[in-house]
Amino acid sequence: MKGDRKGWIEEAIRAGQPWHFRKKVRWVHNLINLSAFAFLMAIATATVLASQWVSPWVYVPVAGAIFGMVYFSMFILVVHEASHGMFLVLQDRRWHLRLNRIFGWCCSIPFAVHYIKHWEEGHLEHHVRPLEPADPQQSNTLVGRELLKTVLMNAFIPCYLFVERTVLRKRKFGKSTSSKGVIVVFILFWAVVLTLVGLLVSPWASAALFWGLHVLSAWNHIKGSLEHGGDIGREANPFLRSRTTFFPGRRLLMPWNITLHFEHHLNFCVPWYDMLRYHRALRGIVPREIWDEVINHHPFAQLAGSLGGLSEAARSAGSTPRDASVDPTQQGIAVQPALAHRAE
Repeated sequence: MKGDRKGWIEEAIRAGQPWHFRKKVRWVHNLINLSAFAFLMAIATATVLASQWVSPWVYVPVAGAIFGMVYFSMFILVVHEASHGMFLVLQDRRWHLRLNRIFGWCCSIPFAVHYIKHWEEGHLEHHVRPLEPADPQQSNTLVGRELLKTVLMNAFIPCYLFVERTVLRKRKFGKSTSSKGVIVVFILFWAVVLTLVGLLVSPWASAALFWGLHVLSAWNHIKGSLEHGGDIGREANPFLRSRTTFFPGRRLLMPWNITLHFEHHLNFCVPWYDMLRYHRALRGIVPREIWDEVINHHPFAQLAGSLGGLSEAARSAGSTPRDASVDPTQQGIAVQPALAHRAE
């Protein structure tokens, strides 16, 4: 295994502690996130209103893509950060949990996602045991032709995303990340929104809002592939099952530093706006041979599945999930996810 210098992972986790969300000036942190959320809502509102002046042939595809990216951005900024307890930071622990949960639910239900099951509980499972059987976020790790086919079907076949996220996902993984109650609310929500927008603004705005759901689902598969796709997801050490990706336009196409995923899995208590600082702090800590593998500047190679993994076991384990017989602690690597929680 590359990079078996003793204790570097524990050192790397602790390197993120200066940016721990509990050390933030609360009102500044909250203002940053609430302002970003308001900005997304303003973009969505302006895009809806634009349907009254733009040709439908231009408006529907362009606005649908914009709505899809707004939905995607909302998930990363609100749902993802809230699941780590850091969309809003309050001194009172009960209200801290309550407000993050409220925002998480409000931004999950419109997309048929059960916030508690998939995010508040499921995303923590994803960090502790990424891509293992209990991880509810293991489904978005396709690469190559299978990824291309899935992205195109999600983006362009009306309602295919609902089949994939319910029937097909349950058939493949034995579980869904939603519930009957959430699905009912989801249907009612969009029935009301699309009807009101169609009547009060424009039916083309309703069409674009609906197509945006398909863009969101397709783009989420691309995000997952960049993070955990291919051989990297088969590494024995859970901290080495993710990649960071840099490319031109990253801030627009993959906002809020979500592609800095290797760093995020080391310490998930660093807010999105400090991830680049954390990334720079890790340069002298992560062994060079591992850094060159997990910090990627060739996104298409990762999406194609051609980058491989760090270990020979992962690269040759295409038919098996991971080499579970290998104990990472025997490689001089301290596996302590709980360190990320500490504020000291």
